[in-house]
Amino acid sequence: MATHHRPLHALLGGGAVADLLLWRRRNASAAAVAGASVVWFLFERAGYSLASVLSNALLLLVVILFFWAKSASLLNRPLPPVPNLEVSDVVVEKAVVRALVWVNKVLAVAHDIAIKRDRTVFIQGYNGSMGGFMYWDALQLLYAHLHWCTTRSVGSPGI
Repeated sequence: MATHHRPLHALLGGGAVADLLLWRRRNASAAAVAGASVVWFLFERAGYSLASVLSNALLLLVVILFFWAKSASLLNRPLPPVPNLEVSDVVVEKAVVRALVWVNKVLAVAHDIAIKRDRTVFIQGYNGSMGGFMYWDALQLLYAHLHWCTTRSVGSPGI
């Protein structure tokens, strides 16, 4: 049996993600760990939700643009460049079609559970929703995975 040894960098894709995970770009790797830690702290410990963070960021943006426009008129400077924000009909139609497909799949599974009394689908759905996330939610799993990927040593077993 012939074994072909490839470097770990090549196994991880050999690009920027591999550099980040192997700490070849130390500043970027440290920034990824720090950024993930800040996001985890905001959402898990401080109790923020995604909607509150987005609304606060948009409010800050509006306040900055307001003061920029007011100061531009007082100082005879050009107004801030604000693009025309419109959502096209094509984008909305694509989103609706994707949402319709997803909702129909969920309704088909619900139909199988309720009408056909398919207990295996019910048990699989229950175990999938409750078993995996009883103690962890998705953000904590993502943070733990990112933290593990970026902070383990390269020579440790299990790589």
